[in-house]
Amino acid sequence: MQLLDHVSITVTDLARATPFYEAIMSALGVSKAYEMDDAVGFGQRNRPDDDAHTYFSLFQSSAAAPDPRRHWCFRARSTAEVRAFFDAGLRAGGVADGEPGLRPDYHRAYFAAFLKDPEGNRVEAVFHQSDQPPPVADAKQSARP
Repeated sequence: MQLLDHVSITVTDLARATPFYEAIMSALGVSKAYEMDDAVGFGQRNRPDDDAHTYFSLFQSSAAAPDPRRHWCFRARSTAEVRAFFDAGLRAGGVADGEPGLRPDYHRAYFAAFLKDPEGNRVEAVFHQSDQPPPVADAKQSARP
């Protein structure tokens, strides 16, 4: 089951945040869905006949404030896409907060990168499968009946 249908976050300066989110969303293969004076959205909205999507919106708000415990994580389709997310975010004004790499504390194939957006919000991209063949020990275990 896909847990989230859509997510909306707030930023104090939409004009500053939008290029960053355009860059990281593009690196993840997600296009801009809409743009208004006080909001921008990415992804595809669900419909009755096609509900396997998630969309993400940014809204301008003078009350927006980053919290170091809060972050959002986007799914990537490969480790290369995680790296592209990270590189695109840095080029678009983000700050590195965790280089692309494995995070074995989560699980053996958790490959992620972390950035802070131009407002200090923490964002992540993750790929949960391995682009590499399994280690020899895992291959032997999976061959058991």
